Amino acid sequence: MKKQFFCLIAFVFVANVFAQKSDLIKTHKPSKHYSSFEIGGILGESHYYGDLSKGIFQHKNLHNDYGAFLRYQRGRNWAVKITYNKGKLSGDDAYNSASLKLRNLRFFSPLQEGALMIEYMYPGFSACRQYNWSPYITAGVAVFKFQPQAAGFGDLRSLSTEGEGLPEYPNSKIYSLTQVSIPLGIGIKFIPLKRLIIGAELGLRKTFTDYLDDVSGYYPSPAVLLAEKGEVAVKASNPSFYKYPNNDPTNQIRGNPQNKDWYCFFTLQIGYAIYYNCFSENHRQNDVGGCKSF
Repeated sequence: MKKQFFCLIAFVFVANVFAQKSDLIKTHKPSKHYSSFEIGGILGESHYYGDLSKGIFQHKNLHNDYGAFLRYQRGRNWAVKITYNKGKLSGDDAYNSASLKLRNLRFFSPLQEGALMIEYMYPGFSACRQYNWSPYITAGVAVFKFQPQAAGFGDLRSLSTEGEGLPEYPNSKIYSLTQVSIPLGIGIKFIPLKRLIIGAELGLRKTFTDYLDDVSGYYPSPAVLLAEKGEVAVKASNPSFYKYPNNDPTNQIRGNPQNKDWYCFFTLQIGYAIYYNCFSENHRQNDVGGCKSF
């Protein structure tokens, strides 16, 4: 799925370049009175970056993502978009740097996100003529839900792997599974057919939590964790503990609380303009694309 997706994006861009090569200069400048309403679907990949990833990008951290969006555009440059994405995040020390492989932590988490975003398109974009196209930047605010888990251990938050919520660790609070993030992205879109709008977008998400992967601070005492949560919690907190029982990790660094986790989306977006108008600057009907089209 991943290889096919990236090949599809490459094909879309190459096909669009050849199709528009002779038409780019002639494409009209969208009117400041232009407006449109678009509905569409999202297909792509979600990706995690945090304590359990080696570098910013790691191929093994890619997972299928899908969703939907609504977009309202007013004028030639600005649009407001509401999106919904459903994907998955994961990380594994088995693919981390050599110094961290002994830690032997791993996680996966379902991910759902709703976002409100603003797009700025330059030089401008409209559905009033074939092969119109524009790069754009986007930003906004998002609310997302996650739930870190690990094979053999189940829900990691409930195991208090870093002492969260235990009376012995009053400064370690239970983290929320619903959080806010700041979406930042770049993309490009074009119209291969009347009303059909295709775009590709890279969207980064800055979060305010370090617990997407259930890894942030320090190891709790295995004895305390055993008494409070049981043996499964001890193994989930430090899978190497029973392999090296003389190595007590209590209060040693387990993660990096100074750096918050990130996630991102690589997506292909296919939309349909269910409404658009093509009024010109002087309010006369444009000669292409239709006027007040439903």
